[in-house]
Parts: sequence; structure tokens; C-alpha cells
Amino acid sequence: MKLVYPSKKYLESYQEAGEEYQKHNVTTYAFDDVNEVDVVKKYYNYRKGLNLKPNRVPQTTYLLIDGDKFIGEIGIRHYLNEALLKCGGNIGYGIRYSCWGKGYGTKMLSMALKKAQKMGLKRVLITCNSDNYASAKVIENNNGKLENIIKNVVDGKEVKTKRYWIDLTRDKGCE
Repeated sequence: MKLVYPSKKYLESYQEAGEEYQKHNVTTYAFDDVNEVDVVKKYYNYRKGLNLKPNRVPQTTYLLIDGDKFIGEIGIRHYLNEALLKCGGNIGYGIRYSCWGKGYGTKMLSMALKKAQKMGLKRVLITCNSDNYASAKVIENNNGKLENIIKNVVDGKEVKTKRYWIDLTRDKGCE
């Protein structure tokens, strides 16, 4: 398994993952439709902070690849704005539906935390809906400490959002 920048090599598998989400009515995360969005260019621009829409922050996105198959994507936001402090945090991720429950989310987040540390982040905020038990478990498996649960409005609906912090400065020598 490896984390790589988005590239054309994985777009077909990436599109299949999006179709799996549509087929299973997954609404907690969305992969871009490669027929509508130049995914490679979009995430290059985000990584470099180019042509971002208002209230967006630079983000480095990686694809989790196992063999030649796209498994998931994870984005590391370089800093937080007011909106991301409430919902979204520093890191957001999605695993293709057919790979749920196989440990990929925990592994992908672990790998991304090392990248975030190398980027100079000292601690990261990760949020999830309070009823997204799988995502909460992924965060907790990576030493996420629940700070609180707050109410947010997402797509016109009130949701409860769990806010977790992960300290990236801890000495990891004995783990």
C-alpha cells in the first residue's frame, strides 16, 4: 500500500469508487466525477493554493493505492479557517465502499498523519458525524482524542459533529 498524488493512472479505479458510493447511497463523503472534474489538476491546484474558491484552504490530497487499485483518498488541509474548526478539520478521507471494514481507513490515516507531521503540522483536527461510527473508530485507532460534539448545519440539515484532535509532537520512539 502507498499514498500517491492523484494521477491519470488511477482515474478509472477512482471513478469506479465514486460509482460504488452512488450505488450504495453513501453521502458522508463524495469522490469527484472524473467526467466533470479534472481531478489531477484540481488537487494540484489545491496543493499549491492556486485558484481556490473563497473560504477554501490549501490541501494536499493523496490516493491510497493497493497494487494498482484505488482504495481511498485523504486530504490534509494545510491550516484551518473558522468553518473547518467546526466541521471538516485538517484531514478528510473516504474509502471506496467495497473496501469498507478491512482496516484501510485506519492504515490510510496513519500514513497521512506521518505526511502531516512532515508538513510541519503539530496537531490536527479531524471531524465526523456523530453517527459515523466507522470513521470515529478510524480516528480513535490513530490516537484521536474527542474534544467535544457540536451541532452544525450541513446541506440544510442539523448534524452532530464529533471533533477529535491528534497530537503529532508526541515521542513515538517506544511505540
